[in-house]
Amino acid sequence: MTYLSEFLNHFWRTSLVLGPALALGLLIAGLLHVFVKKEKILSHLGKPGFLSCLKATLAGIPIPLCSCGVIPAALGLRRDGASRGAATSFFISTPQTGVDSISVTWALLGFPIALAKVITALIAGVAGGTIVDAADSKGITENIAQECILTERGSKFARIWRYSFNTIFRDIYGSLLFGITVSALIMLFIEPGQLADVELLQGPLGLLAALLVGIPMYVCSVASVPIAAGLIHAGFPVGSALVFLVAGPATNVATISVIRKSFGSRVFLIYLFTVVITSLGAGLILNDLKVSLPEVLQHSADNGHPFSILEYIFGPLILLGIAYFLIADIRRRMIQEAASKKEDDAVLLNVTGMSCGNCENKIMTTVNKLPGVKSTVASSAESTVRIFPAEETEFNIKDAINAIEEIGYTVDK
Repeated sequence: MTYLSEFLNHFWRTSLVLGPALALGLLIAGLLHVFVKKEKILSHLGKPGFLSCLKATLAGIPIPLCSCGVIPAALGLRRDGASRGAATSFFISTPQTGVDSISVTWALLGFPIALAKVITALIAGVAGGTIVDAADSKGITENIAQECILTERGSKFARIWRYSFNTIFRDIYGSLLFGITVSALIMLFIEPGQLADVELLQGPLGLLAALLVGIPMYVCSVASVPIAAGLIHAGFPVGSALVFLVAGPATNVATISVIRKSFGSRVFLIYLFTVVITSLGAGLILNDLKVSLPEVLQHSADNGHPFSILEYIFGPLILLGIAYFLIADIRRRMIQEAASKKEDDAVLLNVTGMSCGNCENKIMTTVNKLPGVKSTVASSAESTVRIFPAEETEFNIKDAINAIEEIGYTVDK
């Protein structure tokens, strides 16, 4: 098998694995947005500080979402008014646990490790979020919910769909594509658990080895359990298994890139620092406690993994969604480049309220339906809309202004 075919195989398998979790996360984001009132989110999670972060962490621990599945759910909470710290707490704690992962960990590795996993997620989530809020001078005054104007018309199902897949997924698809690609490259050149054969890594260096393997790798909280069992079976200390159980699900290239893009470099560094310190600290404590383990079997992360029907359904759908938005953005950039060469032919409007590609597409789709419009280019970075009138039909600028304002944006007259 060539490197290309192996890479495509890993890319495909990773997409299948994350598909159902990502779809579930998008659905949860949409449900929270439509059915949970913003006032409730603001009252419980909106005020920066320890209590909001504790509530977000406790809410996230039992939810069965992996690191990629938690991305849209956490971004949805943030958009609807949760503080930056509370969203970070949810980001940190949720992918490490989940009721399914806790039960599998208990069954395969024993109650002490399952309990240690939950306690570590709790401490990491609360600590990380609290530090973020303490370091965030903007606090709740910067409400990300105001950054993107959403169309709230239609049925509840239509609103859930638009918010989940037309807003949240559109914002993160590029980072996810990058993450899947890098994860596939890592899987191509690094076999999970291969460092366990090195005796030198059985002590504290084993914790660092598990950390270095776990941080960039995409592995959900359930899938990390058999890998951790394999590490223990191969001679790694129990603490190394716990480090992998925490760092593997809580971090991967996709999650890290999305956090940095959506929350900024400061939150990204706090997130990573919190996961590293808490996982290493928990691993050292667990090694000192000399925890006894039930009999475990060595497992492989990939080989022989039977994919479910849901994975075969949602994995390809996620890839199709990525391809759809990628092609749409490439087409939009081509239109913008072509428009820049015909600047004299354009009607320029200054429009406020745009913050993302979703906003740009909404305005362009609306204006392009008007008579006398050949094409439209919207730029959220410049807060401008350039309209290119058609030669054969009369164009009315007032119609364009009214259409833009009707969907919630402001045109500076």
